[in-house]
Amino acid sequence: MTSSPLKMLLLLLPLLLGHGHLLFAAAFLTSSASPILVNTNGMLSVCNKPQILSTSFSTALFSSSEGPQEIAVTINTTLTDEKIKNLFAWIKCAFDYDEEDKGDVYAYYYNNMELAIAAVFGDNLTTDSLPKKLLEMALKKEGLLGQHQQQGAIIMDEEWEEACVGDIIGRRDREQASLGAMGAAQWSGRWMTRPHSLLVVENYTTVDDWIKPLRRKRRETLKRAGREAQTFTITTKPIRGGHPAPHSSYAHFRCVVQHEVRLLSKMYGASTNAFVNALAEAISRYIGTTRMAGVIQEYRDVSTNKVIGFAHEVSKGRTTRGQWFYCDDDAATRYVWFHSVLDLVRRAIEDDRIDVVDLGPSGSDAFTELKAQYGFEAVVDWPAVADYSGDFLYEEDQNEDEFGDDMIRMIEKLVERQAAREQRRKKDQ
Repeated sequence: MTSSPLKMLLLLLPLLLGHGHLLFAAAFLTSSASPILVNTNGMLSVCNKPQILSTSFSTALFSSSEGPQEIAVTINTTLTDEKIKNLFAWIKCAFDYDEEDKGDVYAYYYNNMELAIAAVFGDNLTTDSLPKKLLEMALKKEGLLGQHQQQGAIIMDEEWEEACVGDIIGRRDREQASLGAMGAAQWSGRWMTRPHSLLVVENYTTVDDWIKPLRRKRRETLKRAGREAQTFTITTKPIRGGHPAPHSSYAHFRCVVQHEVRLLSKMYGASTNAFVNALAEAISRYIGTTRMAGVIQEYRDVSTNKVIGFAHEVSKGRTTRGQWFYCDDDAATRYVWFHSVLDLVRRAIEDDRIDVVDLGPSGSDAFTELKAQYGFEAVVDWPAVADYSGDFLYEEDQNEDEFGDDMIRMIEKLVERQAAREQRRKKDQ
């Protein structure tokens, strides 16, 4: 996404903390929006009608007697691979933050994602400003900024770009992290979620059984997606319990960022608000997907071997869920999403364990309609169609056995049965 630099205000409000440190609330403002301030517990304090993001961070650079520091930061919304790499280096420092870093006065700053956005995309911050110094420290820590290089020059390192840096998370924890996005609140009877787009495949024998009834234009699109497959490779990468996620690398983070910036720009127009919110959304979604269970279908360009997109799938009960999909700007023109759906349906039909393909809820009515044109019906009571009541499904030897697996499975089944009974009881009343 490329647009002219737009100005935002970074309002720094020093507040004294209990341990002698200073708290700064950093709020991105427009001429009409009121700031959202974050207290030390991460709770939002809202003034009037908040429009955009904010955060807080502690510092020892100013004394409380100096009063509020107001800095006008020019945010350049031109998105480049180098800036995304800078942002990822900052995020890696946040991932690395632990109890041992409490003595490091700078380590805490890396949890501030709005400060990260200012450091990476702020055009007018001086090199000796706190955000720029923190960014320089992050790049040096990652070995990306050579001692004798010009300021801001980034070392190209394919090994660094491909390294999986996500947390080591056990299978059960990954499954728990997956349930919210899968819509477990509805099938467990807690509350209604948004309608899910479903395709029942249990009576299909081949993928052509799904394609033939579609309108001609839709069939042609899927054929085009098949032809485009000659320009990219697809690799299945299981997410294994006890290991970092196979998509927890910069190469995949780049796809998430470009995807979200492109999507929000189309939905809300090119603006600083949309850009900053897209970056924040991308960071959140990247962290979320790398903590979940399932399988990654990874797309790479044939000529460059660069990751251009990935689909995250999770199967449970007799349903396979297209949980997430992200692709870079290049893949968006190469029918990669359509290919991912075609491939998902094909594999679901070939898998005797699966009856339903679930593409989940949509962020817009237009996307719901697009799914419907390919046979995916938006269903309000979707758990009545998509059976998620069984275990998560894995390939053989995908996960190592964990202590207490048998007991946990028994408890989970008892809880599911109780929830199902409670749901039936409510319907009978």
